[in-house]
Amino acid sequence: MKKSVKKSSWGILGTLGLLLLGKLKYLLVVFKILKLQTLISMFITLGTYALIFGWKFAAALVYLLFVHEMGHLYAAKKLKLSVSPAVFIPFIGAAIGLKEMPKSAKEEGYLAYMGPLFGLLSFLPAIPLYLITHEPFWALCIILGGTINLFNLIPITPLDGGRIAAGISTKLWGLGIVLLVIFSVMHRSFIGFMIVILGSIEWYKIYKKQKNLNANKEEVEKLNLLLRKLKEKSNSIGSIQHLLKVASLDISQPEVKQVLDKLTSEVETMSKNLYLQQLTGLPTLSEEAQKENEQVIQQILIQLEKAIEEYKKDVQKTATYYKTDKKTKGQLFLIYIGLVAALSISYYFGNEILMNHPEIRNALNR
Repeated sequence: MKKSVKKSSWGILGTLGLLLLGKLKYLLVVFKILKLQTLISMFITLGTYALIFGWKFAAALVYLLFVHEMGHLYAAKKLKLSVSPAVFIPFIGAAIGLKEMPKSAKEEGYLAYMGPLFGLLSFLPAIPLYLITHEPFWALCIILGGTINLFNLIPITPLDGGRIAAGISTKLWGLGIVLLVIFSVMHRSFIGFMIVILGSIEWYKIYKKQKNLNANKEEVEKLNLLLRKLKEKSNSIGSIQHLLKVASLDISQPEVKQVLDKLTSEVETMSKNLYLQQLTGLPTLSEEAQKENEQVIQQILIQLEKAIEEYKKDVQKTATYYKTDKKTKGQLFLIYIGLVAALSISYYFGNEILMNHPEIRNALNR
């Protein structure tokens, strides 16, 4: 029995990290269990945990993870978001691909919320099963389910709690960082510190984007104006070169800067070639050479237009994505607190019945 208790304890502690690395890219599982990669990876994960903790613990863990991710799938289907098949990874979680992102923090919060909600529903049957059988295994399932989903509700991205809190206020991520630091120090959790670092980086990125929002809007307008002028002068190397020098924009968007640098480099090469030709006595390029230069410039301008459009979308998303009305904030807060309370009560109940079970108490008192 001591060995069994020890395994259970390690299982509970180990579970804290199972969803985390899988959540770094905000992972959502899909209901395509018959997909070969999902089925194979699930059995590999099941077998791995069975070898270490026993088949009953492994089956319970994979079941809890699977149902949790099914909650995300349900929400994704409701929001009409496209997702790809799941892949289970031992000691990491369930990795999937989200082919398109939610359109707002409200949608993202709903998407994140359904995972822990389904997670709660997944282990509720263990309560009557324990009352009927008095098997400590069912109490362990309650604790395990509560641990996975409660930890996942810490308000720090990339956890579900951080995604939900974003619809209320990104400032709540600060609270999540504090809570996770405390937890990580108390339990010496390497994965916890990793999440703190990743969450802090994400928080800083959003803060920086929101701080520079007005400047970025102005930059998009200047870039669009420059693009129009470049299109008008696309048949004149000298005019394009002059426009690029006069603009001298300090571009903050890497993709746009890369395309502009490419255009500058190509135009300088064209200008140099023209100058070398003029030294030989030919004042202008041949019609074929001019046409070839124009084609190169046009292709780069198309790339530039696409890069500016993506930049514009990113700026618009920053301006609107995290804006939610007071009613939505209130609703998100209430359902978030309600779910935390329900999971906490369930965890406490499971812990109480497990610790007060005669077999467990006898094993602990030895």
